[in-house]
This record gives sequence, C-alpha cells and structure tokens, in this order.
Amino acid sequence: MKIIFNEPNQLTSSLEGPKKSWQASLFLDFEKSSVNSKTILRNKSHYGPLLVQKTLYPENNDVCHAVILHPPAGIAGGDHLNIQIQQAKDTQVVITNPGATKWYKANGLTSSQSITIALEDGAYLDFLPQENIFFDDTNARTYLKMNLTNASSMIGWDISQFGRGVSGEAWKSSNYHSEIQFYLNNRLMWVENNQITSPDSDTPVQCLLDQKRVMGVMWLSSQNANQEVLDAISVALPWTDQLRCGATKIELSSEYGIILIRGISDEVESLKNCFIDIWLSHRFSISGIDAKELRLWKT
Repeated sequence: MKIIFNEPNQLTSSLEGPKKSWQASLFLDFEKSSVNSKTILRNKSHYGPLLVQKTLYPENNDVCHAVILHPPAGIAGGDHLNIQIQQAKDTQVVITNPGATKWYKANGLTSSQSITIALEDGAYLDFLPQENIFFDDTNARTYLKMNLTNASSMIGWDISQFGRGVSGEAWKSSNYHSEIQFYLNNRLMWVENNQITSPDSDTPVQCLLDQKRVMGVMWLSSQNANQEVLDAISVALPWTDQLRCGATKIELSSEYGIILIRGISDEVESLKNCFIDIWLSHRFSISGIDAKELRLWKT
C-alpha cells in the first residue's frame, strides 16, 4: 500500500520568513535496491543549509543510516526548516543528527521546523533526533507528521529542553508550540499538541513543568506494540525527583498499536538515556531487528 499526504504543509505554508533568514528544505526518498536487499537513498534534494552527505551501514547492508546535517548549527529567529522523508516498501532506515538543535533568540521573529514522514508497507524507521534546546527569548514552532500503514512500523522520539542547562538560564519571555500528528492508512489517529508560553518576563517556564526544564515523548508503533511490550517498558520506567516517566498504549486498530512514553527531567541526558534504553531493549520486539547502540551517541 502506498500512502500520501493529501494536505498542504500547514506550518510552512503559513509562515513566510524574511529574506535575511534561512529558508531550508531537505527531501529524502529511500528504496530497496533492485540488486540486493540493501536499503538505499534513491533520491535526495535540498535547498539551503540542510543535507545528508553520505548514508552509512554500521549494522548490516539492510539498514540504512542517514545523518541530517544543519551546518549553521542552530535556528535563529525567522528561520524555517522543512524536511520530508519517504520510505518505499520493506525499507529499513535510521534517521538522526550529530548534535542538539539549538534555537536562538527570536528577535521578534518566529522560527519553525516542519518534518513529514511517510512509510509504505513493510517499512521500518528509527527516528532518533538529538534534543532541541530552546534559548531564552525564543518564539519557536515544531511540526511533525507521520503516515504509516498497518504493515509498517516505527520508533521515534521528540525531546525539548527549555533554557541552557549548563548556564542555568531561565526560559522566559518565550513561546513554544509543537504538534505531532500520527496517521495510520491516511487516517489521523493521534495528536500531541503542546503550547508553552512563559507567563511573563519574571516567571520561567520551569514553574509550569514542576520545576523541570526538559520534557519528551517517545512512541513505538507496530503490529507488535502489544500489552506485553507495554508491561515490560512500564515496569522499568523511572519515577524519581529528577526524572519521571510514564507509559500508555493506544489501540489504533484490531491489529495495530502505538505505545507512548512521556517524561520530564531536570536535565536532558537522563531522559535521553532512558529513551535510548527503551529503544535498545524493545527494537527487536517492534521491528524484528536487533538493536545496536549508535556510534554517533558515543562521540
């Protein structure tokens, strides 16, 4: 089954930045090689400072790893990034980036990142980006839309840190809006919508997150995302003063489910390591592919 997005991109179509800002886009199209079982990046195109230099195969010839590079190393006020990822039947892909995405001071302008992902039957994706770090005085919008079929599967996460943790920066006079949409067979099944605004210049956003500066959500979607996997994840989740996580499951159809893990934390590494541990422990259950820690995470 081939899936498509019938709607225009809601975020980038409505936000036009000034000419002095970055307007970047990246399109990645993965297919199975006609010669062997290798997943290859058949087509790619980019505009502005977004690219994939070379695909890698650190696991085996079946799983294709693509590292998205953003040379400016940050998103300033007025920047708008648009990423589209398509996977053909039976492809296996890992998408990540080399470091945290930093969102700089808005200077009165809105910045945004829009990502759309489409998986055909039998396709599997690990969408494992590093965290977003939103500096003080940002005005940021993120938008992620995924469209899968009953025969495809995915593990992914989205992690946000408000203010620079090392410097102890408070996140105030700022605005953050994120939306995650999950479609199954072109039907909207799950929406995660967050609108966080610091109430005033004297009240940091940490007060809105029980004094935490980091929040994240992880999802595991597959025909194999069942109660047994949920129970195994739930029993190992931390609940401490520093890191709190909880899990739930949504039955999207009689044969397909999605497991959601949400967490808040004092610092980003503990939440990210929690998500990585879940990925390492349950990737095989979801996809049938053994998990191997990414070398990029160790650099």
